Amino acid sequence: MEFIKEAQALTLGRKPTQHVERDGRQVDIWEVEALDFSEGYGAKVRVVKVRETWIQRKRIAKQWIHQAQEQNWMWVVAGNLTLYAGADIRDIGHLRWKVENNAFGELTQHWHLTHSAHHHPTALLSLLWIKLIAFTLFHAFAILHGKRFRLGTVTLAEIRRQIYRSLLCGQPLLLFSG
Repeated sequence: MEFIKEAQALTLGRKPTQHVERDGRQVDIWEVEALDFSEGYGAKVRVVKVRETWIQRKRIAKQWIHQAQEQNWMWVVAGNLTLYAGADIRDIGHLRWKVENNAFGELTQHWHLTHSAHHHPTALLSLLWIKLIAFTLFHAFAILHGKRFRLGTVTLAEIRRQIYRSLLCGQPLLLFSG
């Protein structure tokens, strides 16, 4: 982790190389080029250091309180990503968490993407693909054809629960009708 210490030392006391605003946050960005990641890696990496500051509004004891908040991030950029500015790397880094929370979180919590009963590599891959295809088709169908979902009267989780119950119990679905 010497390259992180080196990036910290090289940015200490320096002005940010870029300043942007994202979702009400003030974002300061420092970039350090051509650092050695490790002896075995053999290529140079770029470190993008980000400080985000914003004012958060909270309700405490029936009063609105405004508190200054700060988050610090570091992204290590390897490969051919030199065309992306520091702000783009920051945005890509934050989008990764959205994928983690929205896709994988939902797949494991609501779509039974957990321990598999079959351990043969082909069976594991087949079951994973079936679940991913079902997940994608369900979301596409619900978003494109689900009138009640588009109107906000039902959530995707409720649609999923009703479909699951209808398959188990043989009850007809009333979700997509007026």
